[in-house]
Amino acid sequence: MGKRKKRLHSPKYAKKYASVRETYNRLRGVVKEAEADGVITEEEAVQIKQAKEEVVESVVEAAAETVQSVVEAAAETVQSVVEDVTEAVTPRKTPARRRTTKKTTKKTKK
Repeated sequence: MGKRKKRLHSPKYAKKYASVRETYNRLRGVVKEAEADGVITEEEAVQIKQAKEEVVESVVEAAAETVQSVVEAAAETVQSVVEDVTEAVTPRKTPARRRTTKKTTKKTKK
């Protein structure tokens, strides 16, 4: 199954591609009406051209929405990764070392 057909028929994409399906079906209807009598007039050719432009516009809009959502998701992912990396890279404070005291004393000779 091709990508376009998958998007047009899949319930996952039903809401997003509803306008695309509508304009696609409108284009099919215009083309079928124009070819029904076997002769395509100039008016019918203009209608077909307009319908094709509508389909292209609706597909571009749907693709732009998809790209925008992908970019937003990628930006969120990058932000979370950057936060994790900065937490891992920041140096931790270590407690100051204490001076050691001498525990042995010098022996004196008698």
